[in-house]
Amino acid sequence: MQTIPLAGPWELRLDPDDADDDWTDVSSDGTIYLPGTTDEYGYGEETDERTRAHLARTHRYEGAAWYRRTVTIPDSWDRKRVTLTLERTRETELWIDGERVGSRECLSTPHVYDVTDEISPGECSVILRVDNDADSMDRAGINRSHAKTEHTQTNWNGAIGDLRLEATDPVWIEDVRTFPHASEQEVGLEVTLGNVTGGELEGTVTTATRSVNTDETHAVAPSEHAVTLEGGDERTTVGLTYDLGPDALTWDEFSPAVYELDVSLAVDGNETGHENGFDHELTTTFGLRDFEADGTQFSINDTTIFLRGRTDCCVFPDTAYPPTSTAEWVEHMETAKAYGINHYRFHSWCPPEAAFEAADRVGIYMQPELSQWDNSDSLVGDDYEYFRGEAERILDAYGNHPSFVMFTLGNENQGDEERMNELVRHCRDRDDRRLYAYGANNFLSSPHPGADDDFFITANVPNDPDASHWDVERTPIRGTGHINDEPPSTTTEYSEKLEPYDLPVIGHEIGQFQIYPDYDEKRKYTGVLEARSFERFEQSLADHYMEGSDTDFQAASGALSITCYREEIEAAFRTPGFGGFQLLGLDDFPGQGTALVGIIDSYMESKGLIEPYEWRRFCSARVPLLLFDQYTWTTSEDFEAEAQLANYGPDEIAGTTPVWSITADDGTTIDAGELSTQDVPQGELASLGTLEASLADVDAPARLEVELAFESADADDAELRTSYPIWVYPSSESESEPGSPTTEPDTTPDSDVDSPLEDVTVANRFDEDTRELLDEGETVLLLPEPSALRYSLEGSFQPDFWNYEIFKRNGKPGTLGVLFDSDHPLFESFPTDDHADWQWWRLLRHSRPIVFDDAPAEFEPTLQVIDTIYRNHKLGVYVETAVGDGKLAVCTLDLSDGNAPEVRQFRASLASYLASEAFDPEPAISTGVLDSLLNAGQADDRAYGDDAGAWVEYE
Repeated sequence: MQTIPLAGPWELRLDPDDADDDWTDVSSDGTIYLPGTTDEYGYGEETDERTRAHLARTHRYEGAAWYRRTVTIPDSWDRKRVTLTLERTRETELWIDGERVGSRECLSTPHVYDVTDEISPGECSVILRVDNDADSMDRAGINRSHAKTEHTQTNWNGAIGDLRLEATDPVWIEDVRTFPHASEQEVGLEVTLGNVTGGELEGTVTTATRSVNTDETHAVAPSEHAVTLEGGDERTTVGLTYDLGPDALTWDEFSPAVYELDVSLAVDGNETGHENGFDHELTTTFGLRDFEADGTQFSINDTTIFLRGRTDCCVFPDTAYPPTSTAEWVEHMETAKAYGINHYRFHSWCPPEAAFEAADRVGIYMQPELSQWDNSDSLVGDDYEYFRGEAERILDAYGNHPSFVMFTLGNENQGDEERMNELVRHCRDRDDRRLYAYGANNFLSSPHPGADDDFFITANVPNDPDASHWDVERTPIRGTGHINDEPPSTTTEYSEKLEPYDLPVIGHEIGQFQIYPDYDEKRKYTGVLEARSFERFEQSLADHYMEGSDTDFQAASGALSITCYREEIEAAFRTPGFGGFQLLGLDDFPGQGTALVGIIDSYMESKGLIEPYEWRRFCSARVPLLLFDQYTWTTSEDFEAEAQLANYGPDEIAGTTPVWSITADDGTTIDAGELSTQDVPQGELASLGTLEASLADVDAPARLEVELAFESADADDAELRTSYPIWVYPSSESESEPGSPTTEPDTTPDSDVDSPLEDVTVANRFDEDTRELLDEGETVLLLPEPSALRYSLEGSFQPDFWNYEIFKRNGKPGTLGVLFDSDHPLFESFPTDDHADWQWWRLLRHSRPIVFDDAPAEFEPTLQVIDTIYRNHKLGVYVETAVGDGKLAVCTLDLSDGNAPEVRQFRASLASYLASEAFDPEPAISTGVLDSLLNAGQADDRAYGDDAGAWVEYE
C-alpha cells in the first residue's frame, strides 16, 4: 500500500451563488491549507455579530467552495487500485483532470472515492467542491443537530482530518469486522476481499494480534487461512475464528485492553501472472468484551456497571470542529475520567475515528448518534433513506471499536415512531455488537421506550406507564423534580417510578445548574470563535454598578451548583437497578442562549470550583452514601442515617469495615463508631447498617461534618470516603439566644413574626407609621409583604436551570443563589459559608429578592441574590440602611416557618444582631428610593426581569 498525503496548500475558489459547474479558467480567491476550514483562514464574511445566543464566528462562509491542487502520481501506481479519502467534511463532489468522479453527502464518516479509472502516472489536477449550503445539509433533523448548529460546531466549510490518495494492488482487503466473544476468549472475523483482476484467484489470509496498551503484551500466534477470491466486481467475505487463548485480556472501563489485529492477504505470482504476486495488509483494533442489557442494568463481561455519562455537544471553541487526533481526544477523555465519567453520549452527532481510538484506550463507553434532532417526521421519504445510509456508514466505519457500545438515532426526536423502530431493527440486524435505542428523551410529552429498544433514555417517566395519549402526566427522574421543590434530605430515589420498566433506564441530561461566569475566560477565545456574548454580559454587569463582581458570583453560584449536582448524582446512585445518568454537562455549553452549566469551562479546564478527587467522592464506580431525612437538627434529637455503598467497581469488596464520625468545625469529635465488617458484592447497592448519635451535647448552633469511610486490607478502600454537612440548633427559640430579654417586643399590628428583643419593631410596609418610627430614632425590621414590593422576583433555592432566556417561559426566576460575607455579625448565631447550602433552603425557596437597580451605585445588599447574566439586576433579600435618626433592616427571606429550626435560628440571629451595637448602618439608601421600591405602584418590566435587549429565541 502506498499513500500520497493531500495535506498542504490548495487553491480556493468561493462560489456562494452556486454559479460554477466546474473550475475551468476561473481565477482563485487565494490559498487555503487543508485540513482546515474557511473560518480558520479568514475567508467569507467577517462578522461583527454580538449575539448572546452563542459564541460568535470571526468569519462565516456558507455555500459552495472549490479546492484545487496538482498532484504527481508515481509510475509505480500504474495498474494499481487508487482511492481518495477525505476524513470529515460536508457534501462533496470530486473532479480528476476535469472529469467528474462523483459526490458524497455523509457528515459522520470519511468520503471515499474510487479514482482508479481517472488516475494515471504523471501530474493530475484534483478539484474538490465542498458545499455546506447544499440540500443535504438542509434536512430537518440536521439543521438543529450538533453536526451543524451554530451553537457549537458551526456550519463550517472545508475538510478536516486525514486527506490522502492511496494505492493498492488489484486484489486487496476491503474490510475486517471483529466479533469478540469474551466468554469464549475468541474473536470472530469477517474479512472482505476485493479482486478486480478479472479472474478467480487463490490466496492466503494471515491474522496476527497483540495487546497494545497493557503493561505486559499479550501476543497470539499468527494463523493462516486459504481463501478463494471471486473475480469481477463482487466482493469475497471470509468468516474466521481466532482463538486468543486462556491468557486473553478483556476490555472494560477498569482495564481497557486493546488488541491490534493485523490481517494480510497474499496471492503468489503464479496466480496473478505478476512476478511478485499481489499482497495487501490491513490493521484494525478490537477489545474482548460482551456489553449487554442485564435486566434493568448494563453489564460488561458479566460485571454490572453504572453509566456515569456526560453529553458531548461538540464544543471546541478554537476550531469549531472536533479534533481528529487521538492524542487530543485522550486528553479530553482523561479529563472527564478524572471527574469519574465513564460514558460519553454524543448529542445528535458522531465523532471521528480518533475519539473511538481514545475511548478504547482510556476506557469510555461511547454512544454516538445520528445527526438528528427534530420534532417532525424527519424519518420519512428521502430523509429516511439518508439517515439509514448514515447509520450504516457509522456502524461500518467504527464498529470494531470496543468502546462503541450503544447507538441511538438522535436527540429528543418525535414523528413517525414506526420508522424509528424500523431503523433500530435494521441497525441491529446489520450489526449486533452493541445496544440500540431510537433516541434520547424522545417524545417529550409522552416519554416511553421504543418497541425494539434495548435501553430507555429519559428525563421523565409517565405517572401512568400504560397511558397512550399525548401530554400525559410525567414525573422527573432527575434533580429538577425535587431539589427546589421538596425539603432537602438524602433519601430521594426513583425505584418506584422505574418499577414498570424491564430494561435499563438512563437519566437524560441531568443537572443543568447555571453558574455565573468569570469574564476573564473570554481571553481564552483566540480561535475562530469569540466570546462576544461575554462582552455583552460583562457590560451589563458594569451598567448595574457591579463591575468586578463576576469572580465572587462564580464562586458562590458554583458552590451551590455543586451541592445540587451532588444531590442529583447521588439520587441516581441511591436508586436500586438504575442504569445510570448522562450529565449536561460536565463542561459549559456556550450556545443555545449561553448555558454555563459546567463545573469546568468550554475548554475542559477547571473553574477552580472543585478538585476532581472531591467530585469523584460522589461520582465514581464506587460511591459511599448516607441516607438521612434532613440536614437541620436540634439538640433534642438523635442523628440517624443508613450507610450504603454503591459498588459498581471491578469486583467485590471483601472484609471492609465502615467507620463513621461526626465532628465540629473546630475539630471536636461529637461521636464516632464503626459498623460490622462485611463483604460488599459487585454490582449492588448494599446497605451497611445504621449509625446513631445523640446531638444533646453539641455546642449549638453549629455546623457538623458526618464522615463515612472504610477500613480494610485493600489500599484502594482508603479512597472510599464521603462526608455530609449537617446543622444543629438549640431545641427552642429561647435557647437560641441565651440571656435574651423575656418581655414581649413592640410589633406592628399586622406582623406575624415575633422578635425576641423588645428594642426591635417589626413592620410589614414602608408607610407613614414606619417612617415616623424611624424619624424617632427607632430600629425597624421591615418584613414587606410581596404585594408591597414594586420591583421583585420570585425566590428560588437552586440555581437557574440551563439558562433564563430559554426557559423563562416556564416561569423560573432565573437567579443563581446568594452571596454574602459569612463573617458579618448578622450570622453570629447562624453558622454559614459565604454562599447558600441546605440550611438556607426554607429561607430562600419562597423568598422575594428585591431589585435595587435604583439604589446608589455603591450600595451592596448584605445578602445579595445573584441574578442571571441576562439581567444582572442588583438583588437583595436582606439590606440595611440608616433612615434619618433611625435604623432600618429590610428582609424578604421566608421567616414564616417557625417550626423549622434553621428558620427559628436565623430569626433569633437576626433579632440579636439588630439589637446589638454592631447594627449601625450607614445612610445607604434615600427615603425616596425606599419609598419607590417598597410601595407598590405600576410595576415596569423589571418586576419580571425581562431584558429589553434584542433576543432571538432558540427553537
